[in-house]
Amino acid sequence: MGYLLQQRLGRGGMGVVDLALDDRGHAVALKRLALCGSAGEIARARARVRREAAALGRLRHPHVVPLLGLIDDGDDLVLVMPYLAGGTLSEQVRAYGPLRPDQVLAIAGPLLDALAHAHRSGIVHRDIKPANVLFDLDGRPFLSDFGIASFRDATSGLTVTGAILGTPDFMAPEQARGEPSTPATDVFALGATLLFASTGQRPYGTADARVAIGRASNGKVETLPQGLDPRVARILRPLLRPNPDRRPTAAASAMVARSLAARPRRRAGWRAAGAVGLTACVACAALLGWRLGSTQASDLTSEQFTAASPTIPAPTSAAPTTAPCVDLAYQPCGKPAAANTDGTRCTNDHDDYDKNAANGCEAAPDAIDGQRLERAVNGANLVPATDVDRYPFHVDDSFSLGCDGQVAIALTAPPGTTMSLEVLDSRGSSLGTEVTGATRQARVTIDEPGCGSDDSGDFTAVVSYRGSGRSAARYTLTKSGSF
Repeated sequence: MGYLLQQRLGRGGMGVVDLALDDRGHAVALKRLALCGSAGEIARARARVRREAAALGRLRHPHVVPLLGLIDDGDDLVLVMPYLAGGTLSEQVRAYGPLRPDQVLAIAGPLLDALAHAHRSGIVHRDIKPANVLFDLDGRPFLSDFGIASFRDATSGLTVTGAILGTPDFMAPEQARGEPSTPATDVFALGATLLFASTGQRPYGTADARVAIGRASNGKVETLPQGLDPRVARILRPLLRPNPDRRPTAAASAMVARSLAARPRRRAGWRAAGAVGLTACVACAALLGWRLGSTQASDLTSEQFTAASPTIPAPTSAAPTTAPCVDLAYQPCGKPAAANTDGTRCTNDHDDYDKNAANGCEAAPDAIDGQRLERAVNGANLVPATDVDRYPFHVDDSFSLGCDGQVAIALTAPPGTTMSLEVLDSRGSSLGTEVTGATRQARVTIDEPGCGSDDSGDFTAVVSYRGSGRSAARYTLTKSGSF
């Protein structure tokens, strides 16, 4: 591919991310998209990713991580992006605690302006979260992974219409309900991300993904914490309105944020020199950034914008907070986070099925979901707990005098679990649902619709959990019979 691989950075729901060097020695991040499905589905997914990548390649803003290229590598596609060594906002808060109000104000304006630029270009992010806010070594903030939600949609075996894409803790209510994502959806998600930066809290409280989805879909956004800096609250409150029609645009909010960042702080709000966070010269840079920007940040050139933009200390060099060290669910005080966790919860689509915090989230996902069901699927599991596996399959109609054709789909669940098997027709209507019982097997049969006509068609088998039992052990799905 013309890149020298250095190390594996991580693994997520879409594939792996590697650190590499290009032919000029510049560090880049290579994100591999694993295409799946039939040959026709893969071809359509490849074409769609290329179309969206072409649009993203033109998205240039001093606070957006650009897409540098798209590479064919066998059956996979690889996205090429600059590597930012300053870490993520999620890592910053996890390591040093919530940001101070002036730090939040310093990053809010650039991030909102970057989002406004994307919206003006017709691009909606759909999955803004703290892990998608990156910093360079100078502490400048960047929005990353534009288009990744769209790529996930395109590469997941032709995702079912209405499927929810995004991160439950930070998604807007309308997105949780399965409604189309709009610029207002991104505005809410960035507001939720800034709330996390300010307080370490999430708009729907502390809950697992299923509960968060329920609260989100009902618009149950928690009240902003008491004691939150009034300037930060003034930015966040309108961004987090449950009704998307009442949220401001990213461009309007960016102007408010930069205006508030430029205002001198009250004397009572200053901390002693040497405390956590920004130095006085960085505060001056924030003021300079507003004056150079006149009334709109977009009036600046990219070079001026970058030079004038306020920064926060990079996670690798920031001083620790004065808050007392406390044990987290997966990270004892002073110890590294357990495997596949961020210290508080599971990451990388893993899950904690054995409830042993010492070994982290040991249940690892597979990469089988979405493949076509020919005769059998072996070796698949349901990880994480919210995972729902979907397998498309086709049934041919063979000539039969009796018109009594039948297709059977059988699911065998691992011990200690209860799973549900549902079969959908091409319109998404359910043809039957069965739950694994004492024999650990569920079976749904499809009878031939009629005689004298071609009844062949496309169907989908859906596998999910029922009850509380969870296991990373494999289940088996089989198909037999014909029309």
